[in-house]
Amino acid sequence: MINEAERIPAPPSRREPLGGFAPLTPSRGGPLRRHRVPLILGAVLVALIVVALASRLATTPTPPPPPAPITTTPRLTARGEVRPVAQARVGTLGGGVLSRLVVEPGDFVYEEQEIARVRGTGGIEIVTAPFSGSVTSLRAHLGDTLLPGAMIATVGDLSRLQVETTDLDEFLIARIYRGQPVTLAIDALDRQLPGHVSTVSLEPVTTATGDDHYPVVIDLLEVSADLRPGMRTRITFKE
Repeated sequence: MINEAERIPAPPSRREPLGGFAPLTPSRGGPLRRHRVPLILGAVLVALIVVALASRLATTPTPPPPPAPITTTPRLTARGEVRPVAQARVGTLGGGVLSRLVVEPGDFVYEEQEIARVRGTGGIEIVTAPFSGSVTSLRAHLGDTLLPGAMIATVGDLSRLQVETTDLDEFLIARIYRGQPVTLAIDALDRQLPGHVSTVSLEPVTTATGDDHYPVVIDLLEVSADLRPGMRTRITFKE
C-alpha cells in the first residue's frame, strides 16, 4: 500500500543558479539610479569646462590699445645763401664790343668809378659803379660782343652781409615773422652765427627749376672775416 503521506508532493526546492550566483533582481529604484549617474557626470564635466574657459579668459592678457597717431609739427628750418646787403648788376645799355675792362673780382670801387667801356654803333659807352663797394664777379670778358642790357659785373657792399632763404615753402612761411631770432650754420666754415629776420616776402618767387618759395631776408648779428657772398647756410628759426 502506498502511504498517503508519500503522495503529497514536496514543495519545489529553490534551484541553485549556475555558477553559484544569485539572480539579479531589480531593486526598488534601480533603473532610475542607473540613469542618474551619467547625467551627474555630464553636468560636472560641463561645469569643469566652463570653469576652465573662464580661468583661461581671466588669465589671458588683454592686448593694449593701439597707440594714438603722433602728429609732429615740422621744424622751422630752411636753407639760404649769404649775400651783400646792397648788390647791383652792372651792364651795358646800348650793347657793342667790350673794349676795356678795368676791374677784377675783389677790387673796391667808388660810386661812379669806371668799370668798363663798350664800343657801339653810337660811340663809346662808359660803364660805372652805381655805389661804393666791391666787385664780386665779372660776367663778361674783354673783346666780347654784348647785346643791349647784357651784364658785365656785379658790385656789392660787403661791409654788411645778410642771408636770403632759397627753399622756404608755404607750410612754414606763416610761422615766420620780422625780428624772429635764428641760428645760421655756415657749412663751409663749420660755424654758427646768430641773426634775426629782417623781411618776410608776401608772395612766392619761382626758381630756375620751377619751384616756388618765399624769400626771407636775415640780418647777421655777427660778421666773420672769412664769410663770403654765395656761401650756403642752414637756418633754424626759433619759435
